[in-house]
Amino acid sequence: MFWRGDGDAPQAHRLRSGKQPDWPRNGAILTGFVHGDNPATAWLEVVACQQAGAKEAVPTPGCWMPFDQGGLLLHSVQ
Repeated sequence: MFWRGDGDAPQAHRLRSGKQPDWPRNGAILTGFVHGDNPATAWLEVVACQQAGAKEAVPTPGCWMPFDQGGLLLHSVQ
């Protein structure tokens, strides 16, 4: 799994380039804004990522994650 670019952009423009924080591993907590209301097509505009076991979150400007990629990737935590 890897960070994506703008989830609202056309498919050809979703890949990111340049320096990115470590991608989220199982158990990571992502904070951000949901774009879309259907989990099969929704994206999370991630503003911070706290890796499992880490004490603090790190900023993730310009990083996006799809909720689904042939199976659910992101789970809501309230």
